[in-house]
Amino acid sequence: MKQLVQKAFQKIKSLKVQGATAIAQAVVDYLSQFGQKIDKSEGEKWEKELKKIADYLLSARPTEPMAQNGVKFIFSEFKKRKSQNVKESKILLKEISRDFSLATLEANKLIVFHGKQLIKENNNIFTHCHSSLVEQIFIQAKKEKNKFQVYQTETRPLFQGRITAQNLLKEKIDTTMVVDSSASFLISHNSGKNLMMDKIILGADAILPNGSVINKIGSFGIAITAHYEKIPLYVAASLLKYHSKSWIKIEKRPGKEIWQKAPQNLKIINFAFDQIPAEYITGIICEQGIIKPKEVKNYLKKIYPFLA
Repeated sequence: MKQLVQKAFQKIKSLKVQGATAIAQAVVDYLSQFGQKIDKSEGEKWEKELKKIADYLLSARPTEPMAQNGVKFIFSEFKKRKSQNVKESKILLKEISRDFSLATLEANKLIVFHGKQLIKENNNIFTHCHSSLVEQIFIQAKKEKNKFQVYQTETRPLFQGRITAQNLLKEKIDTTMVVDSSASFLISHNSGKNLMMDKIILGADAILPNGSVINKIGSFGIAITAHYEKIPLYVAASLLKYHSKSWIKIEKRPGKEIWQKAPQNLKIINFAFDQIPAEYITGIICEQGIIKPKEVKNYLKKIYPFLA
């Protein structure tokens, strides 16, 4: 089984699994699968081994609190429901994993419902990177016959923006791409009247206690320009992405992602994420509606007490 666990780790680490929700679901699913294969007859030892696997999988992408919260959910539910032996624990693990999947699915449906209300006729909307939630908000708005234009980044160095572009074009959504370095200029008034954005909708990998969010690198610059230009900026994210600490160490990816055959001795810093301060966020589109960043902790206590 060791090889299977290592293979799962590499899939998450190498970005074959992308997006906070997908990573969280993958970690929970892998735990459910591997838990069935743990060869321990004592419940305590079985659970200890499960925790060891969970910690290892989480270490593949440490800037993904939704995955961490999925694991917290599993072990908090184990304490509540209690099993008598390993056989029962394995059955229970399947049930808890399924419950997390259903909770995530329900949360996403609500976020898309609330988010699509923001999209008005002939809006110019800007987005960055690839967020499955933001993508679904656009797709559902289009299905309700709204006519609007999406502007987006290519998202270097791994070009996740291309995923967004391809998926939106399949749905016949008017889509325009810009290089990352021109994003701030595009959404400023200097780019021209026809290119003024009505709103910006981004995803998020983490929501911090002060209401700020962690998202794909480049989001900070977009948020500053939006704030300066008085363009509403919304973040679509489940409160399951809440991170209890005030800061997350930003992941640095390999320099080879930027330049495979870089000159010798050239140093490359490849930040994967940055932070959008709460004061730059108009609202967080979550399962409870569109809330102010400062309200995050209050809503969290109501719907996800195991995180509060």
